[in-house]
Amino acid sequence: MKRILVALCVVGCTSAWGQQVTDRRSAEIRGGGGEGKCTIEVEVDDVAEIEINGSNAIIRTINGSPASFRRFQCNQAMPNRPAGFRFKGIDGRGRQDMIRSAEDGGRAIIRIEDSKGGREGYTFDIFWSGSGGGFGRGNGGGIFGGNNRGGNGNGGGWNNSGGGWNNGWGNGGGWNNSGDFNFEGGNRGSGTYRDRNGDRRRLDRVRVTVSRSGDLRVEFQGERGRMEFSGPVDRRQGRRIFSNVRNSEMTGLMEIEMGSGNAVSRITIRDIDLSWSN
Repeated sequence: MKRILVALCVVGCTSAWGQQVTDRRSAEIRGGGGEGKCTIEVEVDDVAEIEINGSNAIIRTINGSPASFRRFQCNQAMPNRPAGFRFKGIDGRGRQDMIRSAEDGGRAIIRIEDSKGGREGYTFDIFWSGSGGGFGRGNGGGIFGGNNRGGNGNGGGWNNSGGGWNNGWGNGGGWNNSGDFNFEGGNRGSGTYRDRNGDRRRLDRVRVTVSRSGDLRVEFQGERGRMEFSGPVDRRQGRRIFSNVRNSEMTGLMEIEMGSGNAVSRITIRDIDLSWSN
């Protein structure tokens, strides 16, 4: 009889552990109108479910060691019953599925199943139709187009010669008033980052290209040769743009700050402790 009770206790304890909340996170909100977007990065060993409700999220570990958050970043808090809610898995060796949409009211639930041994990092995005303006492509044709002064106007340039970057409106033709934006600059020792082993590495020169449609490409030259990141421009805030960028080894939220004369003055990716300045 005692053995049966012990066995039942073990099963019950295991079940309780397998359903418990093992991490919580409030979103880092970095502003922006238009379409809503959150990027969430977690570590999972076996099976876990991530529940997102507004600007808060929890992880329930179903099986395996306790799952945890690495990152939870949004351009705005997710509303209740968001229209056009969508999910997109970005990386991770296992399976990611949306098992409950926030369009049904309240929380969205993403289930991750990692069949291989050990912990693995997973990244996914959620999107919904936003209510603000400022990220359309207006008469100027640039990524910062739109037809309202609350957005980025119908100009879209980086500086006030093109309109959209600096003063929020105008009649320019897109990035830098010519369709694309291109920048090269920097000197030896202009920046550093931490590699996958946690070692700090030097960055020298940089080349930044943003297409008329808002595709960003950033190429650094440093002590370990060329390192390139790419991704879509997600939003603009003042004289800064933000993009969730990636390469074959790293991902992160890149922030690019403009200086005078259409020159890039600073680039950061906090996720890998990258900082470059001109």
